[in-house]
Amino acid sequence: MTRIAVINPNMSTGFTDKVGAQARRIVASGTDVIALNPQFGPASIEGYYDEAFASVGLLATMRGLENPTDKALDPKPVDGYVVACFDDTGVDAARCLTKAPVVGLCEAALRFAAIVASRFAIVTPMAVSVRPLEHLVAKYGASSQCVVRAAGVRTLDFEGENADMAYLALKTAAENCLAKDGAEAIVLGCAGMTDIADRLHAELGVPVIDGVSAAVKMIEAMGMLGLATSKAGAYASPPVKSYDGIFAEFAPVA
Repeated sequence: MTRIAVINPNMSTGFTDKVGAQARRIVASGTDVIALNPQFGPASIEGYYDEAFASVGLLATMRGLENPTDKALDPKPVDGYVVACFDDTGVDAARCLTKAPVVGLCEAALRFAAIVASRFAIVTPMAVSVRPLEHLVAKYGASSQCVVRAAGVRTLDFEGENADMAYLALKTAAENCLAKDGAEAIVLGCAGMTDIADRLHAELGVPVIDGVSAAVKMIEAMGMLGLATSKAGAYASPPVKSYDGIFAEFAPVA
């Protein structure tokens, strides 16, 4: 059985429940999904500042799964990790902690989008996320195909009483991308949008790529193929050294 850990690196348990439900809905019957979030960190991730602190919580959670000391945790090994944030928070550092494959929502979604459309648009909640996502698009080699636009809502608006308003803002932004940017597909730029992909696809008539679904299926396939993170270079385990102060517990060990 393939076991996938879907880690939401912010503190929104509503988002965690949402992405976990979506992951379980789409995996094969022989795949086990655990969804969790850190015990500390920001309520949501909206820009570089939030991302820096959320990365620490993500790594702490992964360390606990890789080396479980809490008897309450299931000791079964994890075959792959999904970082359930579209900023791909801490993904490179996470790959240094494990041999299991690790992928973030942005990278997975862009790989899928490039197969079904020659030009596509990421619609993210807030303008503060546009430049960080443009940098990720460049990192993943999709700058010639992808534009990034903001819907003008908060990340947490996709929960609770503001959800309908947030959806309409997202749909309007997506329609503008199709009409003005020449986009042929829409990529949802937030984990909290995972439950609206089917509705938006039906209303827009173009492919709508949900990063949660793309990342989970990518990791599931990698597990089935027996692929692991290379330790030959950049993702090698960190060298043993001491860390001081509040980061002492994160010191790399042999």
